[in-house]
Amino acid sequence: MSLRSSSSVVAQRLVSGCKFLLNPKTLRGLRHASSDRGRERYRRAGMSASASLIQKALTIVISLVSVPLTVHYLGPERYGVWLTISSLLVWMAMTDFGLAGNALINVLSEANGNDDRRAAQEYTSSAVWALTAVAALLAIVAIASFRFIPWNAVFRVSNVRPGELTLTCALTIALFIIGLPLNVQNSIYCAYQDGFLSNAWGIAMNLATLVALVIVTRFHGGLPQLVLALSGTRTVLALVNVYYMFRKRYRWLLPVPSAVRWHCVHRLFKLGGKYLVNQLGALGIYQSQPMIITQILGPANVMIFVVAQKVITLPMDLVYMVTSPLVPAFGEAKARNDWKWIKSAYEKVTMLSVAAAVPVLVLIAVMAKPLIRIWAGPEAVPHTSLILWLSLYNLLGVLLMGGAQLLIGLERLAPLVLSVTLCALGTIGLGILFGRSIGLSGVAMAMAVSKLAFLFPIQIWAVRRLLAHKKVDPASVAGEAAV
Repeated sequence: MSLRSSSSVVAQRLVSGCKFLLNPKTLRGLRHASSDRGRERYRRAGMSASASLIQKALTIVISLVSVPLTVHYLGPERYGVWLTISSLLVWMAMTDFGLAGNALINVLSEANGNDDRRAAQEYTSSAVWALTAVAALLAIVAIASFRFIPWNAVFRVSNVRPGELTLTCALTIALFIIGLPLNVQNSIYCAYQDGFLSNAWGIAMNLATLVALVIVTRFHGGLPQLVLALSGTRTVLALVNVYYMFRKRYRWLLPVPSAVRWHCVHRLFKLGGKYLVNQLGALGIYQSQPMIITQILGPANVMIFVVAQKVITLPMDLVYMVTSPLVPAFGEAKARNDWKWIKSAYEKVTMLSVAAAVPVLVLIAVMAKPLIRIWAGPEAVPHTSLILWLSLYNLLGVLLMGGAQLLIGLERLAPLVLSVTLCALGTIGLGILFGRSIGLSGVAMAMAVSKLAFLFPIQIWAVRRLLAHKKVDPASVAGEAAV
């Protein structure tokens, strides 16, 4: 065949392809396919959110049961130690370097959007074995240094037996290290928009821990027994969940060492490092208060603050439960260049979050004192100013939740990390300053002021700028629908 005739054939095929794409029936079909994907994202997000709400309801039940069961026989000081240890566990989770969180969700969502199972297994294997190496290193450090740490001085307690506190800390660290590589399971479920399965397992864990907690408190078990009842039960069920995940649900993701790839490890650490900075900032915002209060006002005051925070932050927690399933949906939509759906989903979830959460937040703020008096006793009732500042802080959180999930899902981390870091510095710095001069209310004031000054303006600007510069590309939509 001559060069001229070959060129003619190519030209004819290009013309035919253009006619096909420009045909009204073809365009309607492509729009229909894109619409179906959008509805499927909403459906899966809705299933995940529904299961998440059930899980949250059980978590609330556990809190309602655990506080009156434990606070009375443990006493304010030992209960404050328990709350501080729970907060420290969240800080210790940072040792995963962000690998088991949003970094893995992002890369697996991208692989899912591209229908690339091989890449998905390589990223999963790289994350699991990297976390296993980190866990082994932490175990060596813990064994070498544990006996040199004065635990009673760390927690500033006098009525807790040294042996009880030492055993509690040892069990906590051991269970944390064992569970570190298991933390990938939630990210995998979320990346494949099967968050409802993650929540189903979470429901099973909550039911099991509730039974274990009732048994331990029935026999007035100490702090070590509480650790085994809560963290130990969750670790056992997490092991069962991992078997189900890799042997039944996602067999192609089985994390074998031969599937580890250094370029996957490098990307996960690079992306996870950014999320790590963001997580550290988030911990400064959300989890620094028990430690600040312990050092400034004593562990007994931790109970008052944490109990009030648990009650008042309920609307923000519920909004997070509903919106978090959209993170992988945003990532998958980005891989398919479906910016129209992304913008629509962000606007809808923000409006619905505000409309649903604000009335509940106002009602809880009004009813907080009598609820806490009934739930945890008169010694846990906070001052009105503490309730007001916590309410303002949570209102700002509800307003920003949809935008934060959007930035995470689209991997727009620079404004997210900047805003969270500045807010964390303000929360900790002002928390220490206001805590010394004002007390518990000052710690809550620092949280609200920092979020209003740093988190709010930066994230709102970033979201508006992102959506204003992204337009739907019909050619890209047509191309991804034809795949």
